[in-house]
Amino acid sequence: MAPGPKHLTTGDALPPLQPGILRVYSMKFCPFADRARLMLHAKGIEHEVVNVNTWKKPEWFVEKNPKQLVPVLEKDGKIVYESIITAQYLEDIYPDKNPLIPKDPYQRARDAIILDHCGGKLVPSFYGAKGGQNQEKVKDLRDSLQHLNDDLKKRGTAFFFGSKPGFLDYMLWPVFARLRASGSLGVGEGVPVSMETLHAWYNGMLNDPSVKSILHPDSAYQEFSKHYRTENTLFDEIETHN
Repeated sequence: MAPGPKHLTTGDALPPLQPGILRVYSMKFCPFADRARLMLHAKGIEHEVVNVNTWKKPEWFVEKNPKQLVPVLEKDGKIVYESIITAQYLEDIYPDKNPLIPKDPYQRARDAIILDHCGGKLVPSFYGAKGGQNQEKVKDLRDSLQHLNDDLKKRGTAFFFGSKPGFLDYMLWPVFARLRASGSLGVGEGVPVSMETLHAWYNGMLNDPSVKSILHPDSAYQEFSKHYRTENTLFDEIETHN
């Protein structure tokens, strides 16, 4: 797979928009942009990627998203942003391309509860753990992972969606992609083996083609995190395959 396009920065011009072409504004190390990219790949949606340097943003980017965050979708003058919203939007406008959201209202509600848990517990504890330095947040992270393990075990399926990954699986994944690299549960530690159901899910996700399409080596995540939000922030300097 060829490396992604160079990250545009302050002073760079906006690439011309083409009618009928869906564009995603992204950043290759952003976990939230991963959500949109996973959906685009899993649903087989034709699109173009414009990578944005989120530390030194192009001047025009504020017109795409006042919050100046990725991901952002744009097509024929329609702009949508926020990671969960963009992912849901892709499902809504391409409902017949590999549907990834359950049709059953109860299952959708159940998934929404887990997604709420992700936003309220999993993500904050993951980042709050600070590479294992904040033991209170490390405990919260373990508890959150156990909660996901227990929910998936009750479902009795390999993935939260069923026999294959779906919307919820892809929305959860970005934290897990960075778990070993973060050191939050110990150096090089991913999902604890004791959480058998979630551990099997984690390994299954690693083999998913859409996950493989955006996944970077642990060393790349570590190198990016080490320099992010400093004058030495690295984007294109870290070698990756996508």
